[in-house]
Amino acid sequence: MQLEEHPLNGPPNAESGVFEPLHGTQEDILAVHASDRAERFSSEVILVQGEPGIWSLGERQDLLAVIETAAQGEPRQTARLMRGDTLLFEVDAGLPSPALPLQGLWTYGDHWALEVLFSDPDNLVGRLYIDGELVNEQEGYEEAFGFQLLAGRPFFFYQREGSVGYSFDGRETDLGYDEILHYRCCSESSLNPLQAENMVAFFALRDQVWHYVELGDF
Repeated sequence: MQLEEHPLNGPPNAESGVFEPLHGTQEDILAVHASDRAERFSSEVILVQGEPGIWSLGERQDLLAVIETAAQGEPRQTARLMRGDTLLFEVDAGLPSPALPLQGLWTYGDHWALEVLFSDPDNLVGRLYIDGELVNEQEGYEEAFGFQLLAGRPFFFYQREGSVGYSFDGRETDLGYDEILHYRCCSESSLNPLQAENMVAFFALRDQVWHYVELGDF
C-alpha cells in the first residue's frame, strides 16, 4: 500500500470539497491518480416497502440490507440483512439522524461486512459487523468506518485510543491522525472518503494540520 499525504493551508471547503495545498495545486495533485480515482464504487439507496435499503457490493450482489423504524413509541431503527426471504442478521441501528444508518454492505469470499452508523443522543459512531460479529468490540475500536474492497481485499478505517488508522487484509496500520472526515451528509458529502477499486482518498487532521491523502495499490 502506498500513502501520499499533502498538507493543506486550512480545512477543505465544506461546500465544494476544494482544498489549498501548501505545495503545488489541487489540480496537479488530483491529476496523478485521476484514472484510479475514476474507478469509483457507488451504492444506490432503494426503497423496500417504503424503507431504505442497499444491495451488497463486491463478489456477490445477492444480499439486501434494510432499515426498519419502529411504528410505535421511540422511533428505534433496526438494520436487517436478507438473502431472498431469509433473515441472516439484524441489529439495533439507534435513532434517526440526518445520515442513513446503512453505510455499506460488501461480500468477499465466504464473508459479508455490514457498516452501520449507530445514532442515539450520546453517540454517532460507525460500527462494523463481519459475519455477524461486531469488529469494534473484538478489536477494541472506538469506531470502524469506510469499509470497502481495495484491490479486491477488505479495507476499513478504525479509531483506537483517539488515533485513526486502517486495516487492510487483516493487518493494521496506525496513521496517527486525530480525525478523518466521514459520515458528512448533504452539501458536505464531498468531504467523505472517496472509495475506488484500487484506492481511497480522504481528508485527515493531525496536530491541527489538515491533509489531503491518497492511499492505494498504485
